[in-house]
Parts: sequence; C-alpha cells; structure tokens
Amino acid sequence: MEPFRYQQKNGVPYFTVEEWERMFPHLTVGFSAKDHKEDKFCRNYALHVGDQPEQVLSNRKELSDALQMPFSAWTCGEQVHGVHIETVGEKHRGYGKDSRKTAFQDTDGMVTNETGILLAAYFADCVPLYFYAPDVDWIGIAHAGWKGTVGGIGSKMVGRFTSLGADPGKIRVVIGPSIGSCCYEVDERVYRPLENILSDEKALNEVAVSREPGRWQLDLKKANAKILEKAGVHPRHILLSRFCTSCDQDYFYSHRRDQGETGRMVAYIGKKERGSE
Repeated sequence: MEPFRYQQKNGVPYFTVEEWERMFPHLTVGFSAKDHKEDKFCRNYALHVGDQPEQVLSNRKELSDALQMPFSAWTCGEQVHGVHIETVGEKHRGYGKDSRKTAFQDTDGMVTNETGILLAAYFADCVPLYFYAPDVDWIGIAHAGWKGTVGGIGSKMVGRFTSLGADPGKIRVVIGPSIGSCCYEVDERVYRPLENILSDEKALNEVAVSREPGRWQLDLKKANAKILEKAGVHPRHILLSRFCTSCDQDYFYSHRRDQGETGRMVAYIGKKERGSE
C-alpha cells in the first residue's frame, strides 16, 4: 500500500504519511505537492531555485499553517549531496526558514528530540528518508541523491540514532517519493560505488538492472532500503513510496524530467506537544 496520501487544506496540496500519524499521533510527517493548475514554480519550497523568494516564503508559511506548526519551527540545511548530519537543539529552531545563510551549512541529514521543530529538506528526484526511533522519541530526515546513497547517509543516520540510545531494530523509516527505476538510467560512475556499499550480488541485482553494457536502470529507493536493512533496520519497519517524481508530473517537480528548470518539494517531520494532537 502507498504510504503517502494526497490531500489539500486551505488550498495547500501535500501528502501525509497516514500510518505514522495514526501510530504516533504526536508526529507531523509528509511531503509537499504541486498545484495541478500551477504556474511554473508556484509551489516551490527551496530558496535556491528561481528568483521568487517572496513566493517561496509564502509557500512555507502556508504549509506550516496547514500543518498547524508555526513557521518559526521550520528548520533546514543547505544541502550539498553529502552525508553530514546535524543534531538539532532548541537553539537551532528556525535555522534556514527564511534565508539560505542561516541554514545549517553543508548538511543533508538532521535529527532532533525537541518538540516544536519542523525538520525540512528539499527534493526534485532525490530520495527523502524519514526516521523515527520510538524507544528514544527522536526523529530525523535525510536527503539521499545518488551521492548520498552510495556515501551511506542512510546507514550513518541509523548510526546517529544508535549513538543516541536507539535500538536499530526498532527504528522506523519511510522512503518517500523520488525518481523511479523507470526513469533513472545510470552508468558505472554510479553503479560501481553502489556495488561497493551493497556488497551483495543478489541485493544489487534487485536494485539495478542492466539494459545494455555499461548502463543500468537504478531503483534508488530500493537501494536505500537495502542499505538501511544492512544497517540493522527491520524490513517490516520500512515503508516505501511507489511514486515516481518524473512520471507523476501532476504532483511532483523533477530535475531530470524538466532538465533542471524546476522547483523543489519539501519533505518534513516534526513533533507536536503530546496532548495537542
């Protein structure tokens, strides 16, 4: 079953992760969507795309209102397709909400145990990874493009949670909408590092299918799932979206489909005060 459910609230389109919000009602978890009748970057959430910061900030504020999370909670990093992870405390609340300069620099992963902080990351084909460790009540989010994937950001996030006292076997992960293997062909520059990190021929054959010599159709979502399982996350605790950001153009921006001239979706996770849900 697809874990992401589309909805609109006050005219704002977005997806929620119903299973998590039902099981853990103090969590707010989801992914933004395009407007079906939108202008080119009408629902863009990243400040580095285009030249309409007023529109981006308006979008962020409208989504925050729809989620009933104050805009002051919005906290993000300046993503660089790396594997650096920040631990977010109360003093960091609001980093990057209205300026790239105030975001965590060179950061593709964030974790926190604070309430009232909305961890946000931006996507237009790369893989969103959402984390919740119920035994210690920590949440996290990571941006996994192919570089982050082969760099092991998923396993590094599991390692960070483990260092905070979490049992890897209890960690929950949602793998969000991203480009699918149907639309994502790669060469040896991507395949060989993936081969090294998976180090399992069966797993590798499940995520990368060769159609011609030196070319593979890569399922980046499934690759991250395999890496997370190898790091100790139980397969039954991983939810994987079937949405392809390139195919499903009514809902998503796609860097590859739109040849770089595109907006960005936002993936978010936050904790509300218990009893406020």
